Amino acid sequence: MQTLKHIGIIALNTFRESIRDKILYNIGFLAIALTLFSIVLGEWSVFDRAYVIKSTTLSVMSLSGLLISIFVGISLVQKEIQRRTVLTLLSKPISRASFIVGKYFGLLAVVAVHLMLLTAIYYVMLFLTGSAPTLSLLTAIYLIFCEMAVVIAVALLFSSFSSTVLSALFTLGVYFAGHLSDQLLEQVRFATRMGELNGTSSMLFQKAAEVIHAIFPGLYRYNVTTYVVHGVALPDMYVFWNSVYALGYIGVFLAIASWWFSRRDFL
Repeated sequence: MQTLKHIGIIALNTFRESIRDKILYNIGFLAIALTLFSIVLGEWSVFDRAYVIKSTTLSVMSLSGLLISIFVGISLVQKEIQRRTVLTLLSKPISRASFIVGKYFGLLAVVAVHLMLLTAIYYVMLFLTGSAPTLSLLTAIYLIFCEMAVVIAVALLFSSFSSTVLSALFTLGVYFAGHLSDQLLEQVRFATRMGELNGTSSMLFQKAAEVIHAIFPGLYRYNVTTYVVHGVALPDMYVFWNSVYALGYIGVFLAIASWWFSRRDFL
């Protein structure tokens, strides 16, 4: 119970600190501006206006969540280290694991509030433009939240042992690898079937693609914009199993981050 109390206090303080961050407001205003600009894009586009507005806004939600996770999330731990305030916190009966987990939930709450704000604007915009706001859109937004939950865990993992710049680069690398790993594996298998790869090179490329696909979190699973916008039903239990999938990776990343952070010497 005491550990949960410590995590709650750190999470609340992290949330308050992040809300005052100017970078967060810049990202938020940019996301709102791009969301509103999707109306103009819908008018200009040769495609259906509702399709353009929905797909563009969901992309903006994902991108802005990524920016918050990187620019705000990575700085959470680094600021504490640079200001040496981490020494004050850790001198109290607070475990380093509680510190990492508390930081995680604090930033996760910030991303949740950000997505809720954009969702409210999104639905009002769809209503005013005569588009059909459906509950299925909430499924796509929830999966974006799951994706960002994994990305935040990745950002905290790298920030627990690396510099701000390197942590940002590593997090971006994992993000893009997570979105492209499935396509990479498919392309390698296709090239092998077509005979473009053969022998040793085929085995090496396929093994490398399989390792990347297995190790990196499959963030492509959370991009269901095409399904939702076109009204195509997701497979049964899709949301449930991918929620469990996200929780698994989050647990692993936070466990590694806590272990690594506990080994650091700040003196």
